[in-house]
Amino acid sequence: MKKRNTFSFILLTVVAVLALSACGTKPQTNNTAPQGTDQPQTQQPQVKPEPVAKPEVKQGTGVYSGAADPHTVEIEINGEAQSFQLADGLDTVVAGLKEGDAVTFEYSEQAVEDDATAQQLILTKIQKTEAATDGNQNGSSGQQVGGERSKTQAFELTLEGKKETQTATLAQGEGYSLYVFDPMSLFPDQNRVALAVDDNYYAEMTKLPSDFNLDELQKKGEQGLASIGKVKKLDKADVPQALTSSRLFLQASGSKVIRQYIVVENKTGGFIVKVNIPRGESAEGFESFIYTSLESLQANK
Repeated sequence: MKKRNTFSFILLTVVAVLALSACGTKPQTNNTAPQGTDQPQTQQPQVKPEPVAKPEVKQGTGVYSGAADPHTVEIEINGEAQSFQLADGLDTVVAGLKEGDAVTFEYSEQAVEDDATAQQLILTKIQKTEAATDGNQNGSSGQQVGGERSKTQAFELTLEGKKETQTATLAQGEGYSLYVFDPMSLFPDQNRVALAVDDNYYAEMTKLPSDFNLDELQKKGEQGLASIGKVKKLDKADVPQALTSSRLFLQASGSKVIRQYIVVENKTGGFIVKVNIPRGESAEGFESFIYTSLESLQANK
């Protein structure tokens, strides 16, 4: 009996020790993620590269003056020579040109390395055009006088004190044609070119017979303008530079409007042009556009 009690005591002691050992052992938490598992990553903001600005393509007209060197040509624009660097592949084009050829061209401006204030002109396109009217070299005729004319033509004009090159579209009237800029429209039934936003700005054209008398036209012009104000005959030096074909230029200025009576003549014939210019913000731009258009006026053969 004593031995049985002793054995039971030993067994209880072993069980108690095992139980205490089990309670004292805490399960370990494995915080390390298994290898190969995806981990969330912080997204880095993507920096978009700034777009590279394309050089502005400009247009012009002039007279080809020849090559200064294998990579440079000169074009005379409004009586002044301007140098242009040739773009790749253009040397074969200019090889077909002769000095004195009337040309239209396209170019872009490129900053000169190490000199931020200087601009290099890169010629990207050039082609020969027919001779201009009366030796005028600003492209006003578009094609040889009396012949087939191109559908569009680039012109250099002054707007708000700055020289700009703009393209005009050939418009056909009754027995005549001229180039008209986007701000204006030709109304053939009225023989009138008017500003689109305000048709009170207009020029009205009348074809003259070949035997017209300039003195008689001056008298009629003075009579027609007298109701506006004092009539002034402009000297050649005061006539707008764009209107080189003017034979007579009369003007009367009122408080609300300026009216002009102009006789233009070229190898195709003569025209009376009556111009109406209300005083307002559109006046300066209209004058620059209309005089350039009138210089391109030609009678059909």
